[in-house]
Amino acid sequence: MFRKMFDPDSGLMSAMTRITDCIFLSLFWLLGCIPVVTVGASCAGVYDAAFRGFRQGERHPWQRFWQVYRRNWKVGLLPSVVFLAGGYGLAAGMIGLWNGAVRGAHSWMLFAFAAVPALLALGVLGLLFPVLSRFENSFSGLLKNTVLLALANLPRTFGLGVLYGATVLLCVRLAIPVFFLPALTALVSSYLIEPIFKPYLSDDAAA
Repeated sequence: MFRKMFDPDSGLMSAMTRITDCIFLSLFWLLGCIPVVTVGASCAGVYDAAFRGFRQGERHPWQRFWQVYRRNWKVGLLPSVVFLAGGYGLAAGMIGLWNGAVRGAHSWMLFAFAAVPALLALGVLGLLFPVLSRFENSFSGLLKNTVLLALANLPRTFGLGVLYGATVLLCVRLAIPVFFLPALTALVSSYLIEPIFKPYLSDDAAA
């Protein structure tokens, strides 16, 4: 019984491997973000590794993470700056509207109306690095193609914004989720993103 339980192909060991991979990928993502301007390469790495490892069964997804990270850290510098600047602007704007609503300076309705385009914008920003991980683009091409893909798939883009916003909020307020949520978020986001990519990938790349 115990031999079957601890067999590498058993359900228990498979589940433990997935949990371990999720934690390691999240920690590698955090480590890769430390230089700040490499946040793009780190996000590209965790997305690709989570997709290949959790959905396609590729072993040792942390190896995939570092491969994608090394391949994209230079080309991801400018997109990282765009992402950080845009993310800061969105956060500052929404925090300002939230505080204003709490003080009664304006209605909560204004905050709710502003939240919709803000989440769409966050979805566009979050789509940058999955695009970076799967396609070769110049900086301008990356921005253009990301925006076009996002606008052509607005419901999915909005869903990504909600997912990323919830992830950031949980990690900031509770801290502990940062040790597993980045990889889990990358996995969940792949179910929204891969259908967007599918028409532009070869059968082998989309498999």
